Amino acid sequence: MIPLSYSVRSILRRPVSAIATALGLGLVVFVFAAVLMLGNGVEETLKSTGSSQNAILLRKGSTTELTSFVPREAAKVFAADPTVAVQGGKAVASPESFVIFQLERADGNGTANVGFRGITPDGLNLVRYQSVHVVEGRLPRAATSEVMLGRAVRGRYGGAKVGSSIHIARRDWQVVGIFEAGGSGFESEVWGDADQIMGADHRSGYSQITLRLKSPSEFSQLKATVDADPRFNLEAKREDVYYEESSGPMATFIRALGSVIAVFFAVGATLGAMITMFAQVAGRVREIGTLRAIGFKRRWVLVSFLVESLLLALIGAVAGCVLASLLGAVSFSTVNFSSFTEINFRFHFGPDVAIAATVFAVAMGLLGGFLPAARAARLQISEAAKG
Repeated sequence: MIPLSYSVRSILRRPVSAIATALGLGLVVFVFAAVLMLGNGVEETLKSTGSSQNAILLRKGSTTELTSFVPREAAKVFAADPTVAVQGGKAVASPESFVIFQLERADGNGTANVGFRGITPDGLNLVRYQSVHVVEGRLPRAATSEVMLGRAVRGRYGGAKVGSSIHIARRDWQVVGIFEAGGSGFESEVWGDADQIMGADHRSGYSQITLRLKSPSEFSQLKATVDADPRFNLEAKREDVYYEESSGPMATFIRALGSVIAVFFAVGATLGAMITMFAQVAGRVREIGTLRAIGFKRRWVLVSFLVESLLLALIGAVAGCVLASLLGAVSFSTVNFSSFTEINFRFHFGPDVAIAATVFAVAMGLLGGFLPAARAARLQISEAAKG
């Protein structure tokens, strides 16, 4: 067997072509990893919005809060269910309204759909206090037209800053605070008083009610109670499962579209690697002949050239992953397919992305190196010795 050090020295003797090939592969790995990070970013943003200890009640058949309707009476009935946690003598429940209003972009480039969430003081103080933290200003007062903005909304739209006002539904809404919610989808929303938000959208009931269970194991009992009540036509879902399902279509679309683009780039990079390896074979004919003359078999010549190609692919994989990991500091906005509102999220780099990108690079290295390696292995000793 030809030593691994031979393949390494062969690469070091041709630094220019080796760097060019590795960079080409690395750029494709970067694109591929970025696509996976986009999909993961969407999933992580929406999944982190929910909690396994919370249940969410929606109108039966509704896949999103936007199309759901929960009567006020239903909110009172199910908030008093024995499975719901109690704190300070109050049920840990948050009836919420979710509506869409269009806001002018701060850069003047048209308008965008923005989600407005109406929430009650008890809902904010008992259910959302663990995940939502004001980082600038203060909480909006109940029964007023005051609102607070998610961190991703600040500065993106006209009036989206503390001390300014947002004009919707024929009145001005004073911005009094900025909140963060652990990078979840809530950070792309505007929050205000539930009754005020419902009045602005002419709604008589809530979009959903979020309930904190005494224990996650209580969910099945709550679900059975909700299903058995024919008055309200509601269904219960675990909050984390609900938001995870909401991320599915968009994440799948991003991955599918991005993968198609990555494949086109991969074809070019693979051809580039193949051309480089063919050039190396042509320039090392005598070297190959010498290897064959001193007793190395054709399969070892084949393996040696494949190893060179794989080493270049691995170098490209490392370079591509390092570049992709830098995207973790970049935020990205797109339309949430489930709510038709803008959602802001970050690229999410993890071990799964690194592994998938490395496998992708190895596949390109094998495809790009196999034909040149096979040609090197087929060279006859007499022809190779002549150079």
